[in-house]
Amino acid sequence: MIEKILNDNGLSSFIVENCCEEGVCVTFDSTVSSENYVIIKVDDFFNSLNLKKTPASVDCLVFQRCLDGSYGITLVELKSSSSSGFLDFENIKQKFQNTIDIFIIGKFPKYFFLDYKKFDLYFVSNIEIYKRDLGLKYETLINTKFMYNGKNRMIKPYMPTPTIKNCY
Repeated sequence: MIEKILNDNGLSSFIVENCCEEGVCVTFDSTVSSENYVIIKVDDFFNSLNLKKTPASVDCLVFQRCLDGSYGITLVELKSSSSSGFLDFENIKQKFQNTIDIFIIGKFPKYFFLDYKKFDLYFVSNIEIYKRDLGLKYETLINTKFMYNGKNRMIKPYMPTPTIKNCY
């Protein structure tokens, strides 16, 4: 499947080697082979369509071949802000929803609308996630549920730089 994605004319120009924005990144565990994942810049894809209103979308979609031959996906939104007060959490929620509804299900279901072994939603920012008082908006964001293939998915907050591990 990774080879098909790499060769897809609609996706190949949006494949990148890393998932980073303004110094905020995700990395891969040293045991994850680069042949077992592909990173797609979803926001670059939507911006290339030159639509009247570009849908908000996450920064990266990581499609990963698991060790048992199944697949996993990680949607990643990156923000360099260190304060939750400056973030538009409604927009962030919309980015995840649009990526699921428009990109995965609407545009590329043959590659991405699968029953995954792992389906993670990462929000990576400089916000100190271990503070006792993160604020109501931030708490609301991480408690928001997204329905995908009949299962609820929740956003996992991380500080830079979380590591994507092998899936089994």
